Amino acid sequence: MSFVSLSFLAFLLIALFCYFIVPCKARWCVLLLSSYIFYWFLGGWFAVSIISFTIITVFASGYWARSLRIRNASRAMRRVPVAICLTMNIGLLVFFKFSNYITPSLGTLLIPGVSFYTFQAAGYLIDIYTGKVEPEKNPLRLALFLSFFPQLIQGPISRHGEIASDLFAGHGWDWNRARNGVQRIIWGYFMKFLIANHAATLVGKVFSEYTQFGGTIILLSLFVYSIQIYADFAGGINIALGVAEIIGVKLPENFSQPFFANSLSDFWRRWHITLGKWFRDYLFYPLALSSALAKVGKLSRKVFGMRFGKMLQPCLATFCVFFAVGIWHGSGAHILLFGFLNGLIISSSMFMEPFFGKLRAKTHIDGSKKGFGRVFAALRTLAILMLLRYFVRSASLVDALLMLRQTVFHLRLRELWNGTLLRLGLGVWDYIAFLTGIAVIFTRDFITETGRKCGQIIDNAKPIIQFALLLAALLSIIFIGVYSGDAVSADFIYAQY
Repeated sequence: MSFVSLSFLAFLLIALFCYFIVPCKARWCVLLLSSYIFYWFLGGWFAVSIISFTIITVFASGYWARSLRIRNASRAMRRVPVAICLTMNIGLLVFFKFSNYITPSLGTLLIPGVSFYTFQAAGYLIDIYTGKVEPEKNPLRLALFLSFFPQLIQGPISRHGEIASDLFAGHGWDWNRARNGVQRIIWGYFMKFLIANHAATLVGKVFSEYTQFGGTIILLSLFVYSIQIYADFAGGINIALGVAEIIGVKLPENFSQPFFANSLSDFWRRWHITLGKWFRDYLFYPLALSSALAKVGKLSRKVFGMRFGKMLQPCLATFCVFFAVGIWHGSGAHILLFGFLNGLIISSSMFMEPFFGKLRAKTHIDGSKKGFGRVFAALRTLAILMLLRYFVRSASLVDALLMLRQTVFHLRLRELWNGTLLRLGLGVWDYIAFLTGIAVIFTRDFITETGRKCGQIIDNAKPIIQFALLLAALLSIIFIGVYSGDAVSADFIYAQY
């Protein structure tokens, strides 16, 4: 029962009906029951037992850590429950993500959303250890925080302090909130059905038969893949945020116009924001400020000079973070190389900043300002991302390198007009619908990037215009997205992370 199924819409209507008819104090119980039913439909009793194990161990470890903090135990002692719990749960995450390597006879064990709720649980436990939050006294309330069904499968990754009060408040029905939530859900389905699914057809064809195409088509497929994962992931997040908004829970935003990023590091601040903040707060800062890296930095300042030593600590921490990002994306040398290259490019840019500053002053091309410089920086960032996505989308490192060779030595520009485009699984009308959808996405993101809010613009429009836009979106989703024979109908890419 994924977000793209009719069964989910039926489940959602029943869950919302039950939520709003029970007394306010009991509404969080309806959310908890609904979340467990939803997860049971997705992964069965095995998945339910695994998330229950996480909830039980985090609840017990949280109280253990709190009691040690209250008794003024040493930092080493207070780390014990946190270390035990994190080792067990992150160990489970690693096992499930790499089960095909650990136990080949079992194949890959897919637990929906395991990394998302594990990261959320780890953040909650670390916040208890540092004293930022107090542990939940009721294990069922903790269970709802970790299993809240809109965000369970692909995020966003929330902090306890961000959503706990909304989860347990028992909000009443609100027409404005419901309207905004429904609009966001429709926008999510528009991104998924009209754009991501059509893109999946073309991308799947090219990457599975890349030896049959020249570099031009491969480059086109990489651009389309960039659009696909954005529309797919952000589409699912918009559905999750819309459902939560109807209930009265404000989940954190997860995307901020990533295609307008002026650097690779800026892209990662805009893409999967909650995961980036999680790595920043729970991995980057602890590593960068650790005594071990402090000693390395002190030694390097003596040997290589002040500037190198000062930059070494954050650069090493950055490498560790993106190594973890690579592992999170999957297994294989090509995925690890993807993480390594991200860390290398971002760290190198930190070292090269004085040179880049002089270059910007001479050329008057500044990506942080409006105009040509901003456009140039965005296109440069997109080119870097497309290069990196040779590795993250390919089936193996060998395939990625062969595709790169094909791109460089066999460009075949003629494939843009000799009919090859019509052999990629999409017809003329599919391309028209797909390109129209891309134009809509970029227009919306451009408006948002300039500081305006599309929701307010629509709200201020005449009722007939609002109705026309809603009707056009729904008809496009149904007749071009759902019932198009050429679009690949698939679940969300990040649902298996």
